Amino acid sequence: MVSKKDDMGNPTLPYAGPKTPRSKHWKLYLMLTIGVIAGVLLREPIVEFFWAKPTNPAPAKIQLPKNAQQFVEPSLKWADDQSLKAVDDHLASLSAYFEEIKKQTPAFAEEILGWRSKWYIGVDHLPFTRTDRHETYLRERFAAHIFTSEQLSQSIEAVVKHYIASVQSTEGRMLVDIKADIAGLPQASLPQFASKESLERAFATALENAAKKVQVDLRKDAIREIASAIAGDVLGMVALRLGLSAGILAAGAASSWVTLGVGLAVAIIVDYVVGKIWDWWADPVGDMSRMLNEKLDEIHKLIVDGDGTNPGLRGKLLELHEKRKQVRRQAIGDLIEGKVQP
Repeated sequence: MVSKKDDMGNPTLPYAGPKTPRSKHWKLYLMLTIGVIAGVLLREPIVEFFWAKPTNPAPAKIQLPKNAQQFVEPSLKWADDQSLKAVDDHLASLSAYFEEIKKQTPAFAEEILGWRSKWYIGVDHLPFTRTDRHETYLRERFAAHIFTSEQLSQSIEAVVKHYIASVQSTEGRMLVDIKADIAGLPQASLPQFASKESLERAFATALENAAKKVQVDLRKDAIREIASAIAGDVLGMVALRLGLSAGILAAGAASSWVTLGVGLAVAIIVDYVVGKIWDWWADPVGDMSRMLNEKLDEIHKLIVDGDGTNPGLRGKLLELHEKRKQVRRQAIGDLIEGKVQP
């Protein structure tokens, strides 16, 4: 290769084209590198910002004061007192029922002392014929004027049902008062205290949970079963006591009086009264209506107060009151401690 010389005779290099500044190349490479790194590092935050689904923030934890129970204690005590008072209030309705049926004893006595009753007594003593006409007649007139098996059991069941309903009404007012009691406390912001409806739902749940601990069924749909069971227990006790005293039942039945059906129990009670009528026929001294009223008072007292060993209706209602009181207080405690949600 022959090198060229300039006009002065000095050698020159071959022509390599126009020059590009090297500084522009490295700046471009640096910017590309930074862009790639930034894209990798910022990809997740950008995607989450534009495409992620919104989430509900976790609710702030409420610091509940440990002495909140003292703020609701007056309302709880009011409910306890009202529920206890309701026992006697509803037993009074049973007293009124017996006072009404005692007004029917004069008409009943008039019929069983009338000509038809005497006729049945006469024909029952004829040979080769039935001997139960007069007793059947007495039972029929007793059912017509005094009470039937269904009427007596229903009167007791009604006392229990109305008592439970009154307790539930009292608790409804108690909840309104408790909501006002805690208005200035952190508990007021709990979801169960948000409205009357949410508080009632939460209270029902809390009652059910607490009732399981004391093994008592306080559901609204169980009222009928509770009332029926109590009526059966009470009438069984009365039937056994009267039956034994009148010699209608064997003494051995005392260990199983609760197994008596309501119909049989009332039949034994009627047998007791009818037996007293027979005694009066044998020794007709005094007024039969007065004698019948005395026996009805005896039955009423047994139903209400029991026989000294087994509780009567009062004892059953007081037992129900104590269980409900325990469950009610536990339920309210769980509510204000935030253990139950609506």
